[in-house]
Amino acid sequence: MIPSRIKRVEEAVKEQIALILQQEVKDPRLNFVTVTAVHVSKDTRNADVFVTAHDESETNIKNILTALESASGFIRRELGERVTLRLLPALKFHYDKTLSEGMRIDALLHQLEKEETSDGKRNQEEP
Repeated sequence: MIPSRIKRVEEAVKEQIALILQQEVKDPRLNFVTVTAVHVSKDTRNADVFVTAHDESETNIKNILTALESASGFIRRELGERVTLRLLPALKFHYDKTLSEGMRIDALLHQLEKEETSDGKRNQEEP
């Protein structure tokens, strides 16, 4: 399968899983879950679904992944009704820490910048 086709499949799967989680799944553990990315294998047999949530505590992450695994059959069945594929991928859910890691790095860089600025002012004040 050509890469552009895979990208279209990934986008369609991502969009539909997000809608299924928002509209169809009634598990309260999944209320504030966002689908950030989907990676589909070249043969479309497997899909890695990456999700994130506002509360990133270890307990909440475990609860979310447990809820997604228990709902994966339902999600896959709903996905099959919404997306036309010869092979419907098996879904594997992963927690995506990219956003929180990026925010943490940004905060560290901002803190470093402040420290460098204050150090520069101190050096200018010294005779």
